[in-house]
Amino acid sequence: MASVGGVEFERLVTAAEAACREGRQREAEWLAVAALAIADERAPTRPERQARAALVLAEVRISLGGFTEAEALSRRALRALDAHGAAGETGAARLRVRALCALGSALRGQGRYRDAEEPLRDALVLAERSFGSDDLAVVGAANDLAVLYKYMGRFDEAEMLYRHALRVVEIRRGNDALEAATLWHNLGGLEHSRGRHALAEPAARRAVEIRTRALGADHPAVAADAAALAAILDALGRTDEAEALLRQALDIFTELLGPRHYEVAINANNLAALRYRVGDYDQAQALWEQALDIKREFLGETHPEVATTMVNLGVLAATRGDDERGRSLFAEALRLLGPDVDPDHPVRRAATASLAKLNSRRRDDAWTRDDHD
Repeated sequence: MASVGGVEFERLVTAAEAACREGRQREAEWLAVAALAIADERAPTRPERQARAALVLAEVRISLGGFTEAEALSRRALRALDAHGAAGETGAARLRVRALCALGSALRGQGRYRDAEEPLRDALVLAERSFGSDDLAVVGAANDLAVLYKYMGRFDEAEMLYRHALRVVEIRRGNDALEAATLWHNLGGLEHSRGRHALAEPAARRAVEIRTRALGADHPAVAADAAALAAILDALGRTDEAEALLRQALDIFTELLGPRHYEVAINANNLAALRYRVGDYDQAQALWEQALDIKREFLGETHPEVATTMVNLGVLAATRGDDERGRSLFAEALRLLGPDVDPDHPVRRAATASLAKLNSRRRDDAWTRDDHD
């Protein structure tokens, strides 16, 4: 018979997982903290509870941008699973896959791309070995590894993983599953990063359609899908439609997550690119400066993702004739990208080409930019 503490733990941790899935991150956070407190009381005899609670809290922290704390919680979950001593059990194996994914995502969030690859690859191997290649545990691991490869510029590997995960979801859950929406969103973003915007649009629209039906138009996940679609539409020259979607997404994220959240930075960056293209340099600069400030606060001063907005601000500075600031921003962006990002990554190419143009004083050339995150 389950103890009273066990019943309360299960209620709290299950509610935390549901709140996290549904976008109620602050509620998920305090529920997970409460569950972990109960688990800690009996950690020597029930380490699997401690592992689950620490893992749920790590996943919440990742969604809120607390990547350093998420790393510590993920490692704590893995240690508790080791103490549990039941690696062959189905439940323990599924928790370990999730914990490895959370660890990899936390390291990616810190910009430690090479460090992130090992736990994410381990998660995928463990999921395939334990449950087979068509299990939903494989979907999560494949998606998280693909996200990392996209940031590293390893686009072909990312696409292969996304498409395998999508096939599994559509077979196991159906074409309209929320997991499918996530994968369509990510495939659209991948094609956008490759500059293949006509291929990106239908994937991004599919994500919006699936998630809007399931969650409603005001859900933050739907706003993220709409914002991704907007970036693609902007690249296709459909400025008015793109701007309306971006401003709507920006309003939703600001209201639900606060003005200093990473999603606000992403959408401010993308709206700035649009305003730059129509010649509104003052608003573009204000939005890019806002995005850069939030990213530095949210991700840290040296995170590779900060480089994207630096490149855009460098282009704007060069357009306005401030060669010195442009040169400084391009050089700093290249330093931040570091050795983990592929030499052919669009942001690195943009920074390298723009810096070369400034150094050769060819001010009349068209500037190379990477507009969107």
